[in-house]
Amino acid sequence: MNRYGWKKLFGIGIFTIIALLLLPCAGAAANPADPQQAGGITGRVFLDENADTEFKECDCDCGMDDIPVRLYRDHCGGLIVQTAHTDADGYFHFAGLDPGDYCVMPMPKFICEGFQPTKSITQKVTVKPGETVKAEWFGFDHFLDVNE
Repeated sequence: MNRYGWKKLFGIGIFTIIALLLLPCAGAAANPADPQQAGGITGRVFLDENADTEFKECDCDCGMDDIPVRLYRDHCGGLIVQTAHTDADGYFHFAGLDPGDYCVMPMPKFICEGFQPTKSITQKVTVKPGETVKAEWFGFDHFLDVNE
């Protein structure tokens, strides 16, 4: 290879290295939203034995375990964004949400286990950047006593 061939090859190599080094910087603007801007939603599903729509620490009101809670973007009935299950105390949590409007809806077994809502079964929640919103709690009562 003559001396101009090496210069040309060397020039292409330097150009390639510089382009590869700059490539991650060029793609940085295309990354999704900053994780610090993501928000969340928490809430609780409880057994409202006295059907007064309020949770009271007593033998009759308690959290409902393993209830699926669906999260929809904008309005209920669209595509499900996430599904969470309540813990042993009835609490649920959604994380990593983009700011915006969501609809939260628990899904207890209405027919098989005989639950009826004592409050609205859907809630509209607005998540702001970096904020975790506490949704109003969902209450359910037995409309038939499955123990009788």
